[in-house]
Amino acid sequence: MTDHDQPATPDAAAPAVVAAPPNPAHVGNTRGRKLGLGLLVALASLMLGVSVLAIWADRVFLDSTNWADTSAQALQQPEVRTALSAYLVDQIYANVNVPQALSQALPTRAKALAGPLAVTGQPYLERAIAAGLDRPRVVELWRNANLRAHTALLKILNGGSGPLSTANGVVAIDLRPLVSQISSTLTSRTNGRVSLPPDAGRIVLLQSNQLSAAQDAVKLLRLLGLPLLLLALAVYALAVYFSRARRRTLRACAFGMLAAGLVLVVVRRVLGDYFINSLTTLPDVRAAAHVTWYMATDQLANANITLCSVALLLLFGTWFAGPGRRATSWRHALTPYLRDPATAFGAYALVLLVLIIWAPVNATRNPVMILILGVLGAVGIEALRRIVVREFPDATERDLGTRLWAGTRHAYASVRHPSAPAHEPSAPAGRYAALDQLASLHDRGALSDQEFAAEKAALLLQH
Repeated sequence: MTDHDQPATPDAAAPAVVAAPPNPAHVGNTRGRKLGLGLLVALASLMLGVSVLAIWADRVFLDSTNWADTSAQALQQPEVRTALSAYLVDQIYANVNVPQALSQALPTRAKALAGPLAVTGQPYLERAIAAGLDRPRVVELWRNANLRAHTALLKILNGGSGPLSTANGVVAIDLRPLVSQISSTLTSRTNGRVSLPPDAGRIVLLQSNQLSAAQDAVKLLRLLGLPLLLLALAVYALAVYFSRARRRTLRACAFGMLAAGLVLVVVRRVLGDYFINSLTTLPDVRAAAHVTWYMATDQLANANITLCSVALLLLFGTWFAGPGRRATSWRHALTPYLRDPATAFGAYALVLLVLIIWAPVNATRNPVMILILGVLGAVGIEALRRIVVREFPDATERDLGTRLWAGTRHAYASVRHPSAPAHEPSAPAGRYAALDQLASLHDRGALSDQEFAAEKAALLLQH
């Protein structure tokens, strides 16, 4: 027996292939890359949330026209009129000796009723003033007063000078247009016995030693608006560019946007309510403040809706580009259309035009936001085109209509006949056997190309 005839022993057997242990340096680099990308996504999400808040504050609180419009809308709310009428009546009772004025106006025998009438008449006076505040002329007067006061205040906050000054250590405005009108009415109806002092209705905005901080805050808000939003988008793009799993990173960006939207909801709902409740304990004032706050933050809510909508679309895009069976099937069906740039971008332009005309969110009314979202969408369409062309190089037949018809027919058949026939293939092996049978019938000429495509689509949808 030669050496070649000797039976193989365990020692003489070929050495088993043993997987090499992972390189600690490579594992460390991978973890470091993931951590770095995660920090970039978190930083971009934080900047995105701050920029949305800054843009909202700039457009509502630092725009005199928007502020005046919001104030006029707020005055038309019953809660605000009730609180404002109570404030105006308090100004009357604080600056006028109402019992004495009533005593002078009443007959001698009824002078003893001046005190009780002053107390019992206060609620009726509040309701009368609240009803008068709803008149269009008063609303317009209120809007113009807010517009003038806000314009003067912004002039000071921007470093200039204006009618509002820091005299006596405060920056203040007053409700003089409304208070003066009430004062004139009271003076004429009481023959001059009831009149309000010139400074009645004066509201202190901030102390003079707070003016510098307020001016810095205004500059910071305007600095953190649109530039910070563009920077956040750039950081997102940087994270995707350096990522080796870009679809996963895009999904992380979408979740970061949703997290920023959740924080904005907390700011509007929770922190807003807490801040208002901490300012006052009066029920009427709280109710008016809540109504005004939610009206003032309506644009913030719309921006949050836009942000969450973009995040959900991005999540859908990452799912559509993933390895799932349904996503792969739909990508294969859309490949012939996406292969043609004119068809792909033409359909995208049509969808964008419909959104601009429909304007479901405020972002579609803003030219800058339309430009940003339009460019991002075009980048996504181009990335999807490149993916499907590499994935399905031979998919050229445009059979999306056939697939949709086959899917509709299958869904209708499933509703009418919920239990599948016993011979219908349900396992992968059965599906492959059915596909082989279809291919055989197609090769023999028993099925046309259109029939073969329709039956194949229906079979794939069944599984």
